[in-house]
Amino acid sequence: MKIKKFKARSFSEALSMVKKELSEDAVILSTDEKKGIRPYVEVTAAIDYDSPGSVQAVEKSQAVKPVVQAPPAAGRPAVPQVFDGSLYEIKNEIGTLRQMVETMKNSGYHIDLPSGKKAMLSFLTERSVREEFALRICEKANDVNQLPSLIAKDIKVRDAGTDKRAVMLIGPTGVGKTTTIAKLAALSMKEGKKVAIINLDTYRIGAVEQIRIYARIMGIPLSVVSGPEELEDNLVKLMKSRDMVFIDTTGRNPRDEVHVNEILSVCRTKVPVELHLLMSASCDDAFMIEAYKYYRRLPLDYIDFTKVDEAVRYGVLYNLLVTYQKPLAFITTGQKVPGDIEFLGLDKLSNLILRKRSYAC
Repeated sequence: MKIKKFKARSFSEALSMVKKELSEDAVILSTDEKKGIRPYVEVTAAIDYDSPGSVQAVEKSQAVKPVVQAPPAAGRPAVPQVFDGSLYEIKNEIGTLRQMVETMKNSGYHIDLPSGKKAMLSFLTERSVREEFALRICEKANDVNQLPSLIAKDIKVRDAGTDKRAVMLIGPTGVGKTTTIAKLAALSMKEGKKVAIINLDTYRIGAVEQIRIYARIMGIPLSVVSGPEELEDNLVKLMKSRDMVFIDTTGRNPRDEVHVNEILSVCRTKVPVELHLLMSASCDDAFMIEAYKYYRRLPLDYIDFTKVDEAVRYGVLYNLLVTYQKPLAFITTGQKVPGDIEFLGLDKLSNLILRKRSYAC
């Protein structure tokens, strides 16, 4: 366990210093804004040496203990002796510190900020904006009325059409890819385009039947394929007679390396594919960020959110859009086909992020 204070001109600069020295796994224990002729901020952070990603911190910690060589006895190899306390005491101290940090994390820690900025920080974190992002926004904002414009500067939306005629949706299980495919296909038909669907979802029971029903109702061709090679063959054929082809994929755990590699293979086909990652707006931030570790390998074009009508807080949309640095194309707000899908501008999206739904009991 290592605890250290960082001084910087701004919170964003201090957080960058924390990440650089203690890694992404560091825990922020407290923050303080100092006034005066030369104002500065002070951030106290801690790192658990046993946590993933803290290798550098571990390497630095290993230089602290003095080791001396004991004189070898006859016929016996030399044994290093550590004179800085017993191993049991050291482990016990680390365990106590780790428990203290965990308690701080669970109970919340004190942040010493001016009352106006503290109110804005509370406003943002209550809407599930990640604290490091919220601190950066509060640093720039003079009052709460500036929050929408500052949020809008950090995110992007789809501002024009694309020349790609193949659109593929990927995402975790149950995010609503098949229903969203049906919505997009129906909207394209309304625009007078000839549409087809390819189904790569042969993993989930009933998945093919669901998309087959949608295709039959809309009167459009459906191809069911079992792998990247077969998908490419069908895609090339359909592009000769269709304006748009929508590809439905298997919903899998983002940790499934085989699935991620399969999607990578599909993206390398002869036909350019527009790749959309769908995430449920009702998922928590921890799951979305964990998924990022795996999906970031893919050449994503857009991040879109489903089940927005089921979410209570919308700060997670901001967190993920900032993390991936990809634009949003659309959100879905229900199960109606072809309805319940919206293509938001920056103003509407930033206002949605700052909303907090309340339910009457």
